[in-house]
Amino acid sequence: MAAMSTALTEFSTNGDSKTWTLSGHTVSAPKIVIQKRKVPVGSQTVGENVISVIRGTVDASGAVLPSKVVMSVTIRYPIAGLATDVTAVRDVLKDIVAGDEFAASITSQNFLK
Repeated sequence: MAAMSTALTEFSTNGDSKTWTLSGHTVSAPKIVIQKRKVPVGSQTVGENVISVIRGTVDASGAVLPSKVVMSVTIRYPIAGLATDVTAVRDVLKDIVAGDEFAASITSQNFLK
Protein backbone atom coordinates (compact mmCIF):
# COMPACT_ATOMS: atom_id res chain seq x y z
CA MET A 1 0.00 0.00 0.00
CA ALA A 2 1.25 3.48 -0.83
CA ALA A 3 2.42 5.78 1.94
CA MET A 4 0.41 8.93 2.68
CA SER A 5 1.72 12.05 1.00
CA THR A 6 0.17 14.29 3.67
CA ALA A 7 2.51 15.05 6.58
CA LEU A 8 0.78 14.78 9.96
CA THR A 9 2.27 16.10 13.20
CA GLU A 10 0.96 14.44 16.35
CA PHE A 11 -0.76 16.99 18.58
CA SER A 12 -2.47 14.96 21.30
CA THR A 13 -3.59 11.49 22.30
CA ASN A 14 -6.45 10.93 24.71
CA GLY A 15 -7.41 7.29 25.21
CA ASP A 16 -9.15 6.25 22.01
CA SER A 17 -8.79 9.63 20.28
CA LYS A 18 -5.76 11.05 18.52
CA THR A 19 -5.29 14.49 16.93
CA TRP A 20 -2.72 15.61 14.37
CA THR A 21 -2.06 19.01 12.83
CA LEU A 22 -1.28 19.74 9.20
CA SER A 23 1.24 22.23 7.85
CA GLY A 24 0.03 25.80 8.29
CA HIS A 25 -2.22 25.02 11.29
CA THR A 26 -3.04 27.99 13.52
CA VAL A 27 -5.68 28.58 16.16
CA SER A 28 -7.63 30.97 13.92
CA ALA A 29 -7.20 28.78 10.83
CA PRO A 30 -7.08 25.20 12.11
CA LYS A 31 -5.93 22.32 9.94
CA ILE A 32 -6.34 19.14 11.92
CA VAL A 33 -7.06 15.43 11.60
CA ILE A 34 -8.86 13.58 14.40
CA GLN A 35 -9.17 9.80 14.65
CA LYS A 36 -11.55 8.27 17.18
CA ARG A 37 -11.81 4.54 17.63
CA LYS A 38 -14.12 2.16 19.41
CA VAL A 39 -12.28 -1.06 20.14
CA PRO A 40 -14.52 -4.14 20.36
CA VAL A 41 -14.59 -5.59 23.87
CA GLY A 42 -16.58 -8.36 25.50
CA SER A 43 -19.89 -8.92 23.77
CA GLN A 44 -19.42 -5.87 21.51
CA THR A 45 -18.39 -7.41 18.21
CA VAL A 46 -18.18 -4.30 16.02
CA GLY A 47 -15.13 -2.07 15.81
CA GLU A 48 -15.32 1.51 14.61
CA ASN A 49 -12.95 4.21 13.39
CA VAL A 50 -14.01 7.77 12.62
CA ILE A 51 -11.46 9.95 10.85
CA SER A 52 -12.26 13.64 10.43
CA VAL A 53 -10.35 16.35 8.60
CA ILE A 54 -11.16 19.86 9.82
CA ARG A 55 -10.01 23.09 8.21
CA GLY A 56 -10.77 26.70 8.98
CA THR A 57 -11.94 28.76 6.05
CA VAL A 58 -12.36 32.38 5.00
CA ASP A 59 -14.81 34.27 2.82
CA ALA A 60 -14.00 36.03 -0.48
CA SER A 61 -12.69 39.10 1.39
CA GLY A 62 -10.36 37.00 3.56
CA ALA A 63 -12.39 37.26 6.79
CA VAL A 64 -12.18 34.12 8.94
CA LEU A 65 -15.52 32.30 9.08
CA PRO A 66 -16.72 30.80 12.38
CA SER A 67 -17.76 27.53 10.70
CA LYS A 68 -15.16 25.05 9.53
CA VAL A 69 -14.94 22.65 6.58
CA VAL A 70 -15.26 19.10 7.93
CA MET A 71 -15.07 15.78 6.09
CA SER A 72 -15.38 12.54 7.99
CA VAL A 73 -15.39 8.89 7.19
CA THR A 74 -16.78 6.23 9.53
CA ILE A 75 -15.61 2.66 9.24
CA ARG A 76 -17.64 0.05 11.13
CA TYR A 77 -16.71 -3.59 10.81
CA PRO A 78 -17.58 -6.83 12.59
CA ILE A 79 -14.42 -8.24 14.12
CA ALA A 80 -15.31 -11.70 12.83
CA GLY A 81 -15.67 -10.38 9.26
CA LEU A 82 -13.13 -10.68 6.48
CA ALA A 83 -10.52 -7.96 6.00
CA THR A 84 -11.07 -8.31 2.24
CA ASP A 85 -14.65 -7.04 2.69
CA VAL A 86 -13.38 -3.92 4.48
CA THR A 87 -10.83 -3.40 1.68
CA ALA A 88 -13.54 -3.79 -0.98
CA VAL A 89 -15.68 -1.09 0.65
CA ARG A 90 -12.62 1.17 1.01
CA ASP A 91 -11.84 0.75 -2.69
CA VAL A 92 -15.37 1.83 -3.69
CA LEU A 93 -15.11 4.87 -1.42
CA LYS A 94 -11.68 5.77 -2.87
CA ASP A 95 -13.15 5.58 -6.37
CA ILE A 96 -16.05 7.86 -5.45
CA VAL A 97 -13.86 10.44 -3.70
CA ALA A 98 -11.34 10.49 -6.58
CA GLY A 99 -14.05 11.21 -9.17
CA ASP A 100 -14.93 14.59 -10.62
CA GLU A 101 -18.60 14.01 -9.75
CA PHE A 102 -17.72 13.86 -6.06
CA ALA A 103 -15.88 17.17 -6.18
CA ALA A 104 -18.84 18.80 -7.92
CA SER A 105 -21.42 17.21 -5.61
CA ILE A 106 -19.80 18.36 -2.37
CA THR A 107 -19.63 22.00 -3.41
CA SER A 108 -23.08 22.10 -5.04
CA GLN A 109 -24.89 19.68 -2.69
CA ASN A 110 -26.13 17.72 -5.70
CA PHE A 111 -26.35 13.94 -5.59
CA LEU A 112 -23.75 11.84 -7.42
CA LYS A 113 -24.91 10.90 -10.90
